[in-house]
Amino acid sequence: MSLLKTMLPITIIATLFTSCNSIKTTTYWVNSIKVNCSSGAGKMQCLQVYKGVDVDKATWSTFYAPIEGFEFEFGSFQKIEVTETQLDPKDVPADASSIKYKLVKVLEKKQDPKMALNDIWTVTKINNSAIGKTRQIPSLEINISKMQVSGTDGCNNFTGDIKNITARNIEFGPIASTRKMCMDMSIPNAFNKALNASVSYKKEALSLTFFDTEGNETLTLKKID
Repeated sequence: MSLLKTMLPITIIATLFTSCNSIKTTTYWVNSIKVNCSSGAGKMQCLQVYKGVDVDKATWSTFYAPIEGFEFEFGSFQKIEVTETQLDPKDVPADASSIKYKLVKVLEKKQDPKMALNDIWTVTKINNSAIGKTRQIPSLEINISKMQVSGTDGCNNFTGDIKNITARNIEFGPIASTRKMCMDMSIPNAFNKALNASVSYKKEALSLTFFDTEGNETLTLKKID
């Protein structure tokens, strides 16, 4: 009986110690947009998180699990404190996360500056040269929520994906377009080449400028709606 009395507190302490060790608290930045992702349940939209300090330099990772108590806000970065609880593998369904995430509190919210690009823009300059009076004026629609671009190069319509975008940099995916031939293809060809070379941007008031890898201006656009 005395041995049992001695073992019981030890067992309780060991259980509590194991339980405490299975839970940890961490801090994430949550991206202002969700991304398309695939899991065992099929296609869905997932959060993106970053564990660094400077959200403007974030390298985002797709986050497949839900965070209990967290409410996503499109257009806002959120810095959150989260508990991570390691679950017993036998209690975890197939294709589900072995860690349970639960919101402790929202530490900070910050408006995402790239949301200012979410609009329709018309091109005023290509490679720093103004477009003269012409009916072939390219335009570009940027849809941040879908991470897509579309528009016209002045002759053909096009559409494509935005692979990545930060507060300063942008990476376009392959661009698909119609194949109509116009009388003068100089502006459409120059626009397409400039768009493909664009890797960063700067927005000032109603003006948007793209730059290549060497910092040269590729496209200058103005907001039209």
